[in-house]
Amino acid sequence: MKIGFLGPRGTFSFEAAKSYSNENDELVMYRTIKECIEAVDNSRVDKVVIPIENSLQGTVTETVDSLVESKGVFIESEIIIKISQNLMANNKYHFEEIKEVYSHPQAIAQCRNYIDKNFRNADIIEVSSTALAAKEIKNKNNCACIANMSCVEEYGLTLLEENIQDNEFNQTKFWVLGREVQRKGTKMSLIFSTKHKPGALYNVLGLFNENNINLLKIESRPAKTFLGEYIFLVDVEISQRIGDTIDVLRRECSYLKVLGRY
Repeated sequence: MKIGFLGPRGTFSFEAAKSYSNENDELVMYRTIKECIEAVDNSRVDKVVIPIENSLQGTVTETVDSLVESKGVFIESEIIIKISQNLMANNKYHFEEIKEVYSHPQAIAQCRNYIDKNFRNADIIEVSSTALAAKEIKNKNNCACIANMSCVEEYGLTLLEENIQDNEFNQTKFWVLGREVQRKGTKMSLIFSTKHKPGALYNVLGLFNENNINLLKIESRPAKTFLGEYIFLVDVEISQRIGDTIDVLRRECSYLKVLGRY
């Protein structure tokens, strides 16, 4: 089976894809979340593993926006990974010898207290991924990066310190996307927009209450049409009346897409 992931190798998406795959599966790297979803939509891969939510930074909006544009792609399962940030370099440096620290902006934010304590005189350089940070410093002396532990082996680096994140409860949720509609599972994710009339959103949300469906999450995103138009992403717990509720939602909403049951 071919499984796509958001690259480069050594990212947390790569870790999530490895945890989902078997040893005979082929992992295929893509540069963006949109490319990942297009790859499974166009049958270039069987599944893709993409991030959807971080416990500190919230929803990955690129994932939501790309799923709105996709056609035959559905959530098949979810993976939750504990995010551990680690300091590494191409040699065993003392902290005072390190002149530059590379990482993704989110990883830098997650380690801000650690950075302020240990690298007041170093330049903090933002790059597009933690794995790219590891690749950047591989041949640079007196530089370090903050990255996933797998980057130590992947890029031949030396681990200086592990678990340097400020919050030990940091987790990221990934969705496994494929082309099959799952009939089993305890959760369902939907995207919808409401009609332009008073009480439209109130009436839609009331349907979940009337049918005893627990709403796990709701948030809005710009519809990318006109200013003031929004779509809503909701996660719900499956109940016996979920099918009937979806039928009513199709009539009440101006747009509805069932992302999957998992």
